Amino acid sequence: MKKKNILFHSENICYINVSEDYINDYLEMVNDMNIRKLISTKRKIYTYQQEKEWIETNLKNSEKVFTMIEKNTGKFIGNIELTNATDKLAVLGICITAKMQDKHYGTEALKTILSYAFNSLNLQEVHLGVFSNNERAIYIYKKLCFTEYKVEKSVFVLDGKSIDDIYMKKVK
Repeated sequence: MKKKNILFHSENICYINVSEDYINDYLEMVNDMNIRKLISTKRKIYTYQQEKEWIETNLKNSEKVFTMIEKNTGKFIGNIELTNATDKLAVLGICITAKMQDKHYGTEALKTILSYAFNSLNLQEVHLGVFSNNERAIYIYKKLCFTEYKVEKSVFVLDGKSIDDIYMKKVK
């Protein structure tokens, strides 16, 4: 990873623009069914071409979608994004590959992106949606002072269990 590609960093993570260099890593992450059941109701498998188009669209539109790379090893961690941004708010999304979970990267990345959102972009609110089966994420969001403002009941059924979509926000 070249230093010039780093947009900002935190203690253990470098944040860079999404890149075709990481397509295979992105595909491994988004097509992992254990991850998908926590972040998407869609069960389709994404292709190389679809991922390439997603990258091109995000770069063309200057979207705030960042690839997270471990500082010490250069390993791919996942992606974090602030989408649908207005002058006042954006929607937060985060996904960490299975191999890099349980290493506290999620908390570090969330603190960093919130600081970026509120201090660099001068946003007033950050919103997110999280499925009720993603208990670890909900715990971290609450720890970081996100508050629930809406619940959409039974957005899908997984293993016979009804899953809700919980909407949360954090105000500056």
